[in-house]
Amino acid sequence: MMNSKRKTRSDKFPLTLHPTGQYCKKINGKIRYFGKDKKKALEKYLAQATYLHGPQSLAQKISNGKMTLKQLCDLYLRYQNSRVLVGDITPKHYTDSKYSLDRFIAFLGPGCRIENISTLDLQNYKRKLQSSYPSIDRQNLHIGIMKAMFHWARKNDVLESIPNIDAVSKDRVVHKEKYTFNKKQIRKLLSTADIKMKAMIWLGLNCCFGCT
Repeated sequence: MMNSKRKTRSDKFPLTLHPTGQYCKKINGKIRYFGKDKKKALEKYLAQATYLHGPQSLAQKISNGKMTLKQLCDLYLRYQNSRVLVGDITPKHYTDSKYSLDRFIAFLGPGCRIENISTLDLQNYKRKLQSSYPSIDRQNLHIGIMKAMFHWARKNDVLESIPNIDAVSKDRVVHKEKYTFNKKQIRKLLSTADIKMKAMIWLGLNCCFGCT
């Protein structure tokens, strides 16, 4: 008889089905309800988990609108980590987010208040990314993570207002088409090539296009 592996705490579904039909969870002595649809209830819980499980002092800081960049990043990363635990995102996604937000904190400073982040700050951050990463895909990844955090904060009432993140957009990735010889050019090359060069040309054609 095969031994079934016992689920660890992080493997279990975090919510309980209440007799009312809603999914709920007891947090700090109070039952919180997240709706009847299992998937939507989980999404709602994950979106609010860091706030609901956070200390009262942190909630007070949020209400005062004086949150620092590091505090916001820590909240968002805790939320992302909770998504990893239930399999909503991959560990690599979380690692990428943490690395990117650490760079964002290093650029503006951990004590920088969210309300003081200007459009110029964000534009300078983008220029810093452009000078640090030749890859547009990598630049866009960092910008996307930063924007996702602020969108999450506004959507879940962590912040009443967010910086002007629309002022920095992702750059378009342009894929250059590789040059390909046409039939006329290939025939011209073959007509002027010696035996060895012809063999190399035919070999290259067969490798790229199959038997010609």
